[in-house]
Parts: sequence; structure tokens; C-alpha cells
Amino acid sequence: MGEDDWARLESRLRDYVRQRVDTGSVDDVVGDILLRLVQHRDQLAAAANPTAWMRRVAANAITDHYRRNAAQDRALAQAGIEDALDKPDDPEADTTAAAHIAGCLIPFIHGLPEPYRDALMLTEIDGLTQEAAARQLGLSTSGMKSRVQRGRAKLKQALLRCCAIELDRRGGVIDYRRRACAPDCA
Repeated sequence: MGEDDWARLESRLRDYVRQRVDTGSVDDVVGDILLRLVQHRDQLAAAANPTAWMRRVAANAITDHYRRNAAQDRALAQAGIEDALDKPDDPEADTTAAAHIAGCLIPFIHGLPEPYRDALMLTEIDGLTQEAAARQLGLSTSGMKSRVQRGRAKLKQALLRCCAIELDRRGGVIDYRRRACAPDCA
């Protein structure tokens, strides 16, 4: 492929990806797709239908993008915190509070008792289904569901014990502050 061909391909990929992911992620996803195409150019050349093969690579890259973001989204949702990337009521709103709290969730999860920590790490952070996590830990599915539910409640308690969180009417984080009376926080 010549330089003009790559430029046309990139332009078409941007249009395709822009329809499927948020604007801020288009460059990352397109870059990932182009990298995969270059790394596997021998498979592209050998493909019976190169266009279909490239579409499959693009679809897989988009799926991977959503999987990478899903763990953080699930952790935020389970803690009762809306994802900072969702559209806030005020487009100029500072989302650093939500992003900072999201970054703090994993240490809070690590501070939970082992059964709850393992359940939340597997389901909320690693993205396993509760059924798959149950198999991995040798539990029944209902046992895993109970651990996840109790773990979420304990995580919320730990977070609220350490931080005063101010939410907007949609549940998005506006601000937070560490509670002075909580020295045992993660």
C-alpha cells in the first residue's frame, strides 16, 4: 500500500470509528487498528476478502476499547459514582473529582476482606461474569452473587467512611473531600 492508500484508509477508518466510539477515543482506536493492520500485514495480504478482514480487525479493536473501559465503568457504577466521561449537566464542569475517586477504588477493594476483595476484583475489575468468577474460585453462582453484593456494600461503606462525596442530580461526582476523622482510609 502506498502512502495515499494509507491516508485514504485512515480517513475511512476515522469515519467508521467516529460512529461507534466517543470523540475523545477516536484517535486511540484508529491508531490501534492501524497498528494491528501493520503488524498483521501478511494476513491482510493473504485474506480472500481484505476489506472484510480489515472490518473485522476494526470491529475487534472497538470491542477491545469498550472492554478496557468497562472495568472502570462497572467499578464506578457499583460505587454509585457516574463515569466522569459521561456528559455532565455543565459541559465546562471539572471531572477531576470523579476521575480521582475512580482511581482510588482499587485500593479500597484491596482493603476489603479476602472473599469480597477476590469477588470484586474478578467481576468488577477483571470483567469476568459472576458465573465465570464462581467457577474460578470454586463457588456456586449464588455464592458468588452474594459475595459480590456484600462486597459492593462494603466498598460503598469504606468509600463513604473516608470521603464526603457531593453528587449532582444525575449522580455524577461534583466534588469530594477526605474526611478528617478517617485515618484508616486506603
